[in-house]
Amino acid sequence: PITRTMLQQAKDYLRGISRVGVGWDNGDREAAAEFGICVYRTPGVLTQAVAELTMGLILSALRSIPSNDRQIRQGQWEKKMGGLLHGKIVGIVGFGDIGKRVGELVNAFGATVIYYDSRPITVSWARAVSFSALLTQADIITIHANGKGIIFGHEELKNKCKHGAILINTARGGLVDEAALYDCLIDGRVGFVCMDVFEDEPYCGPLCSLDNVILTPHIGSYAREARILMEYTAVENLLNGLSEVGVL
Repeated sequence: PITRTMLQQAKDYLRGISRVGVGWDNGDREAAAEFGICVYRTPGVLTQAVAELTMGLILSALRSIPSNDRQIRQGQWEKKMGGLLHGKIVGIVGFGDIGKRVGELVNAFGATVIYYDSRPITVSWARAVSFSALLTQADIITIHANGKGIIFGHEELKNKCKHGAILINTARGGLVDEAALYDCLIDGRVGFVCMDVFEDEPYCGPLCSLDNVILTPHIGSYAREARILMEYTAVENLLNGLSEVGVL
């Protein structure tokens, strides 16, 4: 972590920090601002990469692709029935750039899009609803929130989500109570889950033992084109920032 003490010690010669990524959870933002150290990030350039991963997970869950793949590898020819994205209700929690892009993609498949966001956002192809309404209505819930703390705990997963819903998290670890999620996957309250982010990484917890789960190792932005653009943007941000303060 980049602590207040570290920033204070470096404040006389450190002018900027350029991060390849969206957040800066491992740094003290308030201290950086206090000491006049600019922090640059690359949020916009990974939108398509995360949205496409989300789509891949949604379709894999719906069509039981991992399960059908395992059947063949085990020498069995047993077809597991899947479902269509067309006609489903997709609930998006967090309607920023990534959430909106996911909404555009699922809408193109013929899904109905509802979303919850703390800010007023208007688009013609999606409907804003309360968080409670989203939980009870959505066949598929995909998380794109940028907050901290659990928003999908035992109460939400066990008692509020539509029975058998698919849950996708490509946003942040810690937004979903993983212990409660495990219990709800066992009893069928949650039908399927796809997780790209976890509270503790690398992840090696009990979700690994379940078949109705897809787990990926935090690869949301891990597309070659996206990574190149992120690194280029990070350098450009730093050079522009240093130029603005007269260092370059």
